[in-house]
Amino acid sequence: MRSPLSSPLARHGRAFLQGTLALGLCAAVVASEPPRSAVNNKPIDLLSSPSPRTTQGARKLLTDIAQAGQRLVAVGESGLVLLSDDQGQTWRQAPTPTSVMLTAVAFAGDKAGWAVGHDGVILATSDGGATWQRQLDGRQADPLILAAARAQLAKLPAGNPDDPSPQRLQAEDAVAAAEAAVQGGPSRPLLAVRFFDTERGLAAGAFGQLFSTTDGGKHWAYIGDRLDNAEGLHLNGLTLTADGQILIAAENGTVFSSSDQGRSWSKAQVGYNGYLYGVLAVPGVGLTAYGFNGHVFRSVDGGANWKPVNSHSARSIVAAQAIPGGALLLNEDGQVLLSQDQGASFKPLGARLPVKRLSGVTLLQRPGQGRTLVTVGLGGAALHTLPSAATADSQRISP
Repeated sequence: MRSPLSSPLARHGRAFLQGTLALGLCAAVVASEPPRSAVNNKPIDLLSSPSPRTTQGARKLLTDIAQAGQRLVAVGESGLVLLSDDQGQTWRQAPTPTSVMLTAVAFAGDKAGWAVGHDGVILATSDGGATWQRQLDGRQADPLILAAARAQLAKLPAGNPDDPSPQRLQAEDAVAAAEAAVQGGPSRPLLAVRFFDTERGLAAGAFGQLFSTTDGGKHWAYIGDRLDNAEGLHLNGLTLTADGQILIAAENGTVFSSSDQGRSWSKAQVGYNGYLYGVLAVPGVGLTAYGFNGHVFRSVDGGANWKPVNSHSARSIVAAQAIPGGALLLNEDGQVLLSQDQGASFKPLGARLPVKRLSGVTLLQRPGQGRTLVTVGLGGAALHTLPSAATADSQRISP
């Protein structure tokens, strides 16, 4: 007979606790006690509360930044969305229908964009970020995950109930975890979003969450069960390459890859058991995966095999930008790392930028001022001219 401790709920309880502890280390995830109303002392529903107005948005915690045509769009704490139409010199706030932290933003062209964040929220804009509408949150997402878990369990033979197969144990754990999530309410963050075009896109996040849409987000489908991810690894970063490949950077040095729009997936290990925060498609044939404590890896076969690369950084690499022939990586302390050989090697580029806990970056070509980095992080948004070493190599860096 199976002992009481081997029940699906008990096993899930241990896995959930481990996942929660690990999540505390994940970049862009900040846990906090929900504020309470001064009138009745009841917790405020941040998920459904509009983002608070502020005139100091550019100094607040910002987690990601994207280009929407000539406009810059940054997202961050308390549902904050900021817009800049002068290449990051000034910013203004755009209203959103949520006050939870937004963790990532992406655009398909200059009008259609999406932002994701805590409690499984997905927001969309069709006017370049000026207005935002909710498309999904954990209240709808968690039941989708539960339905998928139950469907997977139903496909398996019942077998011996006193000695179930490993596959059935995993499926029972997945159902128990999904049931607990539905009962507990929305809490699991989404950490990444990318779109091929205005219709086809994906959103990924903690505990193996992965959703796809083929109609611009009017409908989202759960596809996390297609991954070989029984552990529920956190999915930290999404990359869509020019040839249609999807890459997901995950925990435990794992990279998931799909070449058929997410219908099927392969799984690769980079040879490192820690966090990966993203994969950069480097011009040419290279892929660069980056993560915790400066770990960097390179693949030249589409992500099937990876080799370590010395990043010359002991701090976590949290942002990346492709340049002709190579890449720029940025660590959390603002050190720029340059590769001009398709990611085969990196070197520090000047002194570190004066930033606090950098989390996102985009690269601009400013008329008469050369290339400029716009960064976001704990200290808000900031502009930086590329270090002088880049100017000396401008013929190789500039397109």
